[in-house]
Amino acid sequence: MNAAGPADPRQPLEQALGDAKAMFAPKCEVCLTLAIQVAQRAAQAGYPDLEAAARLLWGRALLVLSGADAALPALRRARRTLPADATPRLRAELALTLAQAHAAAGRNSQALLHWVQGLEQALEAGAPALYAEAYLALGNLYVAHNDLEYAFHYHVQAAEFAAAQPDTDLRAKAAIHLAADLIGLARYDLAEPLLHGAERDLQLPLRRDWQAEIYNYLGTIHARQGHTLRAQDFLERAYAINLEAGFLWGQTVNQLGLGRLVRTLGQDQQAEAHLTRALETVAKFGAPHLSQQIHEELSQLYEQRGDFAAALHHHIAFHEHHQAIAQKAMSSSANKLAARRLAAAEIKLKLLSSEIELTQLRQQTSERATRLQQLEDAAYRDGLTAVFNRRALDERLSGIVAQAHQHGRPLSLLILDFDHFKAINDGYSHQVGDQVLQEGARLIQSTLRDGDALFRYGGEEFTLVLGDTALPGALRLAERIRVQIEGWHWSDIAPGLGVTISIGCSTLAAGDAPAALLRAADLALYEAKRAGRNRVMTSGARHG
Repeated sequence: MNAAGPADPRQPLEQALGDAKAMFAPKCEVCLTLAIQVAQRAAQAGYPDLEAAARLLWGRALLVLSGADAALPALRRARRTLPADATPRLRAELALTLAQAHAAAGRNSQALLHWVQGLEQALEAGAPALYAEAYLALGNLYVAHNDLEYAFHYHVQAAEFAAAQPDTDLRAKAAIHLAADLIGLARYDLAEPLLHGAERDLQLPLRRDWQAEIYNYLGTIHARQGHTLRAQDFLERAYAINLEAGFLWGQTVNQLGLGRLVRTLGQDQQAEAHLTRALETVAKFGAPHLSQQIHEELSQLYEQRGDFAAALHHHIAFHEHHQAIAQKAMSSSANKLAARRLAAAEIKLKLLSSEIELTQLRQQTSERATRLQQLEDAAYRDGLTAVFNRRALDERLSGIVAQAHQHGRPLSLLILDFDHFKAINDGYSHQVGDQVLQEGARLIQSTLRDGDALFRYGGEEFTLVLGDTALPGALRLAERIRVQIEGWHWSDIAPGLGVTISIGCSTLAAGDAPAALLRAADLALYEAKRAGRNRVMTSGARHG
């Protein structure tokens, strides 16, 4: 008969830590209690790695339940407890959680340093899921500074890593972050299906907190589109989940959203109740950015009501939070140090891209690759017509003009405006108007060559940049577009519908800035409109 070997004294603690982790999403309060117990038992037993892991979980739970100020002491204690031989993965997880806590407290310089440290340690651990977490967090820092382009850059990279992982949680999380960026960019057409897809990936009921976040974003989308009843329904569903789970941050965000929404409906009393409740909730965990937004809404509400004393009180509080946030903003020295470390970490990622592991990581289905390409284009594409948008024109025209000047090549620009477009909307419907713009953009694009670029300038106006094209060639193309638009069978869209277009043309002169090129084409378009529409004009000359 063989005697049983001695039991591993760490095993019960490891099991208890696993039980605590399993409770993090469904019952964060239970997770907190278990994590505290494991940390104390591990300290007594002399297992600093398990104690540090338990204190990390302790801090994560406090961050969700009570905010950054409550979480940071536990996380700092975890860092002090961390043994020298701790795994790079545990170090990375701790650094990323510290970064999240500092960001929630408005300490962005510390947050950035911890995020970069977390990315470096994730690279050392060879943990692609943590690369995604690090990039998600870095993107969030730029969201806090209203720099959505950089946020989008990092979140797309996070989505690439997440897409190759079997972890549906991570894919859902990346999708939610991308949707938030798209909402900020007013690309609701891409954000909404992304959110619904993320909800399908959720492991419920474990991820009810993320479901609440999805509902909050869907509520925001519908509020901005004027769908007030649907917006209110989503926000109230989000609030109910956050209230049941005890997630104070989510409760505050939902009450703020509901307050803004009902204010647009003229329901001041309800708006005041929602915003006051949001202010009471945020006071329990402290979040300067949220507090600032709530005070701003209350100040505007009371000013509109005529209660100037209350409005002044909240206006002062708004500025106090603004100053507090500014004092905690990134210092230039910390920012430069973090930027250098971030660049080094990204170089390591690029070097890894030649290795088999990362090659396999980046293999995605064509569906995912297409979706990511759509997301990368989202910031620069018009949602209705799929041509480049005004942001793309503003960013790219200066480079195009500079290149034309540098190489001495001709450059022309057309501004195209659909005639009497308001009458089309009023007489046929906005849906028909949208179809006219879509089909018109398709017809214009069918005439283009390589090097030409079409942008939706705004409303029914489009801008066409014609590379390596002098004035005669630009006028010939403009006339071809005018004739094609006039002659197309628009009655297929709506009986009796006819559509024409007016075009203003300009060409680049020596020393011209982009604004001068646009202004000349705009003046020519005005002449075309004044001369009776359905024609091409440039420098006072009529064509067509």
